[in-house]
Amino acid sequence: MKRLALASVVLAVGCGTTVNLPPTQGQAGSTSGDSGLTIQQLPQDTTTPSTTDVPTAGAAKVHTPKDQVVSSATARSVTTSPTPAKTHHVSDGKPIRIGFITTGVGNASQLALNTGQSYSDQAMWSALVAEYNRHGGLDGHHIVPVYGATDTASSNWANQFQSVCARFTQDNHVQAVIGYIFVFLPSFESCLAKQGVAHLYGGYQPGDVADQQQYPTLVSTANPTTDGSLLATLDGGLRSGVLSKSTKLGLLLDSCADGDRAVSRTVVPWLKAHGITYETVLANCAQGATDVAGLVTAIGSAELRFAASGVKVVLGGGVAELVFMEAAAAQGYRPQYLMSDGGAALEPNAPRGQLQNVHGFGWLPAVDVNPTHQPYPRTAAQKACLAKLAKHGLQAKKYNDFLGAYAACDGLDLYAKALATGATSGREIATAVAAAESSFAGALTYGGKLQATARQHGGPGVYRQYAWSAACSCFTYRGPTYPMPSP
Repeated sequence: MKRLALASVVLAVGCGTTVNLPPTQGQAGSTSGDSGLTIQQLPQDTTTPSTTDVPTAGAAKVHTPKDQVVSSATARSVTTSPTPAKTHHVSDGKPIRIGFITTGVGNASQLALNTGQSYSDQAMWSALVAEYNRHGGLDGHHIVPVYGATDTASSNWANQFQSVCARFTQDNHVQAVIGYIFVFLPSFESCLAKQGVAHLYGGYQPGDVADQQQYPTLVSTANPTTDGSLLATLDGGLRSGVLSKSTKLGLLLDSCADGDRAVSRTVVPWLKAHGITYETVLANCAQGATDVAGLVTAIGSAELRFAASGVKVVLGGGVAELVFMEAAAAQGYRPQYLMSDGGAALEPNAPRGQLQNVHGFGWLPAVDVNPTHQPYPRTAAQKACLAKLAKHGLQAKKYNDFLGAYAACDGLDLYAKALATGATSGREIATAVAAAESSFAGALTYGGKLQATARQHGGPGVYRQYAWSAACSCFTYRGPTYPMPSP
């Protein structure tokens, strides 16, 4: 999802769904079995796309002094819990280089998706950097931006991000990477961790709980682990009554962000503990835009299987669930749907009859419901962030405008708090950010709440149900908020 799995997976919450794993069936206490469905994996192009920065029309110009280079620190040993913040820090005033990833959605038109964006990432980052620097930078450090360009249309995402990592760590020695990223790639996280570069991850699915132990410089400023996201959706489904022992659940999942491990470790035990019968289609994660070509066929096969086997509720997300809805509408199949964030992206893209059966459990108001149906007035953090953009002629109007801006501002503000503790190495910065989240009032997550635990390094503090409203023909929030379950 650019910023949402829907427009991204092309953006990718749950990144694309193509490949070679058969679906399995399961029941509380039973052993899963092979159903026989296979999906052909497509060849990958190994061409490395260019990451040359091209100024975007209308973007604010930011001067980058040639002598402002600060070497990255070396990563230290892993710790699994935040350490207390240092106090009485005085900034040395040295400039800091920060890596910002820009995301193009060159293949969105292939699926006729509305990406919900009014201006480019480059324009947004340029405006924010100019405003932060105008007011002293971060904790007294002038920001020197380094941009890395990515595009969901690339045929090989790993090669593309490896090139970006080289730009960040070898050519420019950035101290941190901040903001939205459309796909979780272990190779990219490993590259940053080895160079001691903190990654304040503002995108979807920042790996599973094992990934967050493996990469000590990674901390989420927006979303929970893959385990946490799935648990919140299941927990919400149970609380709302959509899930019960009489439910036959269809899991439409993939291995993106190590989702296959999260299913085995977290989802299957939860379903068995609650006595819920389930059937699973678990596909390998797309590795590039060429894999997306098999999406429609693969999900169409899953839809036919679920319909034939009596699945009443489907849990999925992103492009996979959108394509499933289209196939289901064509076949007259109308199951109930469970998903996490993303209602605002479904609204202009999915069949209306299917939307009425969606039960969402999200933590990002900017993308759960459209801009005119936010659950509360704009907070101080949101107003301050949008004001920075407005000073450079950028007006947030669409759901991805708000998502991108809020994720960017939260990442920068949390990094400033980490710098104020005296943190320097990537691991120290990630740990300080995680420690700061419990008292941070951000712009992106529901109520501005964040939290971090030993197993989940950052993420939202609460979630809330959203569903279709006939009164406005849109998604709206309902009911109370609930604490995010901890995997």
